[in-house]
Amino acid sequence: NEINDLSNTLISKLHIIKQENQGVSRARNVGLAYANNNGQYVAFLDSDDIWQEHHISLMMQAFELGAQFYFANFFQPGQTIGAFERGQKLQLDEHSSLGQNLYCYEKDMIQQILVGNLIGTPTVGFKIDGFSELRFKENLRFAGEDYLFWLDIAKQQPKIIFSNKITVHCGKGVNIFASAKWGTMHLQHRLTDELNFRKSVISSYQLNEETLAHVTSSIWQSRKQIILNGLSLLKHRQWQVITHLTRTIVSDPKILVAAFSH
Repeated sequence: NEINDLSNTLISKLHIIKQENQGVSRARNVGLAYANNNGQYVAFLDSDDIWQEHHISLMMQAFELGAQFYFANFFQPGQTIGAFERGQKLQLDEHSSLGQNLYCYEKDMIQQILVGNLIGTPTVGFKIDGFSELRFKENLRFAGEDYLFWLDIAKQQPKIIFSNKITVHCGKGVNIFASAKWGTMHLQHRLTDELNFRKSVISSYQLNEETLAHVTSSIWQSRKQIILNGLSLLKHRQWQVITHLTRTIVSDPKILVAAFSH
């Protein structure tokens, strides 16, 4: 119903792919497979997020300036201050201004992603050429799949251009990450995905000393929280966590060490 009022010219350019829900990574990967054979660029937009008036035009300007990967400032759910300003992890004077709110990113993007990530998925655009084989990790259903995708792109050292203009508003919708509450199996799965994501980072990417220390510390925090959240579930007789905890501890015995560390 939402597209019925569009012009026939625009409707003819749309291709809707419908499938059974298999998680966000699978959905995006199906879209990527289609785009690889039918387009030049990829951009992501969830159903509860909104691209503002200049989002696409700024992205296309970035591509015309040679960008292979693009991202922009945005409002996170319920916020009135931009993500760049809230995070305070990106200093504009460290990057070359290209005019029109566009900057050429000139720092270590792998460190940026792991220490102070500011890449909002609905703000991203990239050229398919050069990244056609990349896919989201479908085994990570609750956390980390987008970080790993950006890291795989950053690993290739592409030309990255970003905009400090807020061109995307993120809605509250069904937020898999933020909706995980303490003492729930949802959080238990998210914490486990975070742990697996961070462990894979150390073995797969070249990290400087500061980033390695940050990721290592985060791994220990994830291990500890897995145990604490698991104990909270047991306290409330959520016995299904026993199988999950057992499987997680077998794959990573250091979780028990972290549980008793300060």
